[in-house]
Amino acid sequence: MSYATIEELRALDGLEDSGLFADDVLGDAIDFAVETVEVYCGRKWDSTTDPTPETIRWCVRRIARQYCLDLVSRIPDRALQLQSEFGSIQLAQAGGPWRPTSIPEVNARLNAYRARLPFIFM
Repeated sequence: MSYATIEELRALDGLEDSGLFADDVLGDAIDFAVETVEVYCGRKWDSTTDPTPETIRWCVRRIARQYCLDLVSRIPDRALQLQSEFGSIQLAQAGGPWRPTSIPEVNARLNAYRARLPFIFM
């Protein structure tokens, strides 16, 4: 079982427009999401002996969806401040060793599957 498919992403809210989100963009989003999950968790799934948990598949789909929506959004994913003709806005930002994405519910689920601590004890 794979992490996610293009058809699964198309079924998500906001990604059904194939004119706005081509299949190659969705493929890039899946690649980005898989790399984010594998690097943060420190392990790989997707083998016959170690199948991908449904929670990880959900996380990959959510990260890929966020990646696609950020491509057309006017607000950067982790912006600290946004200035426009209407004024300046301070934005909250995800970050740090326990927050690999800007989606809190994804971060919480990825932390449960993390194979290593994000820091080193000396």
